[in-house]
Amino acid sequence: MEEKYINPHTDFGFKRLFGSEFNKELLISFLNAQELKAYEESMNAYRDIVNAINTEGKIKYAEGREDGRAEGRAEGMEKRNIEIARNMLGNGESIDKIMLYTGLSKEDIEKFLSVSLQ
Repeated sequence: MEEKYINPHTDFGFKRLFGSEFNKELLISFLNAQELKAYEESMNAYRDIVNAINTEGKIKYAEGREDGRAEGRAEGMEKRNIEIARNMLGNGESIDKIMLYTGLSKEDIEKFLSVSLQ
């Protein structure tokens, strides 16, 4: 039976021997002090970039979420004011009084009035 060995001097052999996550520490141990320092600086720069991207994403997510909540609250308040205006119109209250209590414009109230008459 013939024995076969991987030649570490070829690109295929080197990647096969040292290119896996399992052998990463072994490969790093072959680096000299200058190469090791360059490797560590490269890894630190990579981590800084990844952290900056992740932080930016979290900030954008939080801002978007807060914007969505504010928009939802405003929409809810508007729906509530419309409901109050419709009830007040149903009870025969004046448009001026409805404007005072709901903060709605005269045009909005007249629009509800025309819709409710149809």
